[in-house]
Amino acid sequence: MNETTREYFRTGFKRWIRWIALAAVFAVACGFLANWQMNRRTQVVKVIARLDRNYNHSALPLEQLMPRVSGFALRYEYRPVVISGHYLTQDALLLRNQINNGNPGFDQLVPFQLDSGKVVVVNRGWLSTGSKQDLPDSIPAIVGGHVRVLGRLMHAQQPDARTAPKGQAMAIHMATLNKQWHIATDSLYRGAYLHLAAESPKSAVLPTLTTKPDISEGNHLSYAFQWVLFAVMGFGAIAVNIRQDLREKRTAEDPTYAPKPRRKKLGDADKEAEDALLDQ
Repeated sequence: MNETTREYFRTGFKRWIRWIALAAVFAVACGFLANWQMNRRTQVVKVIARLDRNYNHSALPLEQLMPRVSGFALRYEYRPVVISGHYLTQDALLLRNQINNGNPGFDQLVPFQLDSGKVVVVNRGWLSTGSKQDLPDSIPAIVGGHVRVLGRLMHAQQPDARTAPKGQAMAIHMATLNKQWHIATDSLYRGAYLHLAAESPKSAVLPTLTTKPDISEGNHLSYAFQWVLFAVMGFGAIAVNIRQDLREKRTAEDPTYAPKPRRKKLGDADKEAEDALLDQ
């Protein structure tokens, strides 16, 4: 380190302190954002692992996985379960704002009373919005009598503050749904519901059944690396400017000083030749 550089860091460098402090604050913010993206990726990876592990698992009786009507162990999401009993067909509801392959529609929700007397909500599948009204053109009849159902466990949804028309719902939130059903609270499964996979005997017509979700990790990992890169670039920009500042200061103080020429990159000679031809 020459004397000019030493003097610069004793005096002139002080004016860069605030920029370095700003870069440090920016780097901390980038670190938080990178960590946030990594946490989001971790959550998605857990969902994908749970889906792959549970979706084709062997079916068990619902009450074996959910002995109580309250609560739900998230590790069982997407697990197939078997129930037997009958649909409470008079309490069927339409779940609004459901999309299937880009098309708007409804899901058909029906409470199902098990042989034990407990009640679980079954999402029987998707129905397209009608061509002339904000309702399906036709709603399939629900099979009556004793039924055996294969369904997949899903976590209950959060409540939706919006109000749905009578006979419809905005979310699969049991307390909200039960305002229309008036089922005894100690009999209604409140932490989970089922996606219908199969039933026996089968209804003559079924809604479009829910298929295995296609969940990808998304770009969370690349976004995390980008935030780390931005943090490094902040300090890099300051380092480049300090270096340029030093060159200018040394040039002003020492007429004999000549900065080293920039190393040519591959292809620079061809660019210079092209520029020379254009100048002729």
